[in-house]
Amino acid sequence: MKIELVSSEDRGRYLVDHAGEIQRMLREVMEAKTLVAIYAADGKSFILSTLLDIDPKQGTLLLEQGVDPTLNARILDSQECSFATHHDHIHIQFSARRVESARFGDEDAFQVPMPTEVLRLQRREYYRLVTSVVNPVKCLINTDAGLLESTVVDISIGGVGVLAYQNNGELKAGETYPGCRIALPGTGEFALGLSVRSTFDITLKNGRTTHRAGCQFIDLPPSVETAIQRYIISVERERRNRYL
Repeated sequence: MKIELVSSEDRGRYLVDHAGEIQRMLREVMEAKTLVAIYAADGKSFILSTLLDIDPKQGTLLLEQGVDPTLNARILDSQECSFATHHDHIHIQFSARRVESARFGDEDAFQVPMPTEVLRLQRREYYRLVTSVVNPVKCLINTDAGLLESTVVDISIGGVGVLAYQNNGELKAGETYPGCRIALPGTGEFALGLSVRSTFDITLKNGRTTHRAGCQFIDLPPSVETAIQRYIISVERERRNRYL
């Protein structure tokens, strides 16, 4: 799942610069093992990571390195990297001018300075549900080459993020795909249209490459929007009850 960067125009209203609050937010991200996207200086190359350790005394963070040595090297060579994550319906983003290689136990890690300021957004458009791996959401996308079966990795009432293996075909940014179908477990199957806003490839930990696309719903019927809202609420309720 790509975690989109937020433009600098949002900084003023959403900037957090209190050290204690920053550490609290990052510790929650670490304890939940929430995915963190690390972007190289070009803003396009990125890896998915997790926060491994927070050391307030040393003023450093440790994050796991990716499986692609080329991308790891690109991160290490960047003059400035950006870090973005979604946790508990909140978008968190910060940057670091120095990324160094380190060790955490037996694994390679990135070491970065503790951020002195963090962007924290709670706007409605960032309220995305990360879908279940155990009970996945499937989406059939109506392409010119036929139906492309994809797995939904996150969903909101505004759109979905989907993954499809490269050998199944690729989606094109800027293209629209009417006549798609999405199956929400325990809710039903629904027809809808999708507009692809962004695409990129992700190398998974097993070395396999997948095609990732961020899609916006087109003219979503009110009944389908309600069904999606109910599905999100139901899954979130189940997850909360699991930890009570």
